[in-house]
Amino acid sequence: MIDLLIYLAVTVAGYFIGARLKKQNKTWKWVGGLQTLVIIVLVFLMGSRIGASEEIVSSLGTIGLVSFVFTIVIMLVTLVAFTLVRRIMGFDRYGKRGAAREAAEAAADDGAPTPKLNSLTVIMVVFVAVGIAAGYLFLPDGFIAVTGTLLMITLCALLVLVGIDIGTEGTLVTNFKSAGWRVVVFPFVSIGAMLLGCVIASLFLPFSLQDSLCIGSGLGWYSLAAAMLVDYSTKVSAICFMHCVIREVVGILLIPVCAKRLGYIECYCLPGASSMDVCLPLVEKATDSTIAVYSFVNGVILSASVAVLVSIFMSL
Repeated sequence: MIDLLIYLAVTVAGYFIGARLKKQNKTWKWVGGLQTLVIIVLVFLMGSRIGASEEIVSSLGTIGLVSFVFTIVIMLVTLVAFTLVRRIMGFDRYGKRGAAREAAEAAADDGAPTPKLNSLTVIMVVFVAVGIAAGYLFLPDGFIAVTGTLLMITLCALLVLVGIDIGTEGTLVTNFKSAGWRVVVFPFVSIGAMLLGCVIASLFLPFSLQDSLCIGSGLGWYSLAAAMLVDYSTKVSAICFMHCVIREVVGILLIPVCAKRLGYIECYCLPGASSMDVCLPLVEKATDSTIAVYSFVNGVILSASVAVLVSIFMSL
């Protein structure tokens, strides 16, 4: 909870900085480049933690394969659910409604480019791999021990930059009013899709429906969910940990692709709870500042739901 409050505070601080710059008709052109640099550092740090974890490295066989298949099922069901609900609620692929939708469509018709992050995606893949290799082969334990702190510092820096982008764009209030209460619906769509995905996965993967629900209820928050599940089952805890890590990594890789090919709203459903922190800057770069706010709301609600859902399904 403290981390969540810190992330919210630094994002709001960045927003007010950006809003002040807009009032003064100023821009910081270096913000975008700095975001990219910090994202690279973040991805490397995350990779190094994965590579240094004996639990993950030793589980890259059977448990890793099961976790990967489970993750793909959950993400596919969630993507389908988000697309259906988005269309039913009147959002276009850019996450706009009404006048904002017409403006976005007009801009698209005028040849305005949509975000292209193919090069950044390649860079992220490379630095995740480099980080994993470095963590596994030669990074000292002392460095790995402080990566948690470094990740938090890096995240805070990114969230400040995202807040600045949101503030300088200046369309947050208009677009948020256009979406209204509808933005709060999507996190619950994500939870419902997770439950359905768990039922489907339990039909062909080697664990029970209760185990499946416990694993899926992590919603991408591996540090909390896996720890809660240790007393329930060591194996289920390990699968949950792997599932959440895989969901975050696959989410990082697919966010720009999904935003370009499928829809802005769909892209932030991919990583689950980490849509509010690790993946938030990627969502903002792949879409726009309004979708970044939706992504943050999604992550907050999912994170708040993890402890409740895991507790419920463990006690069944």
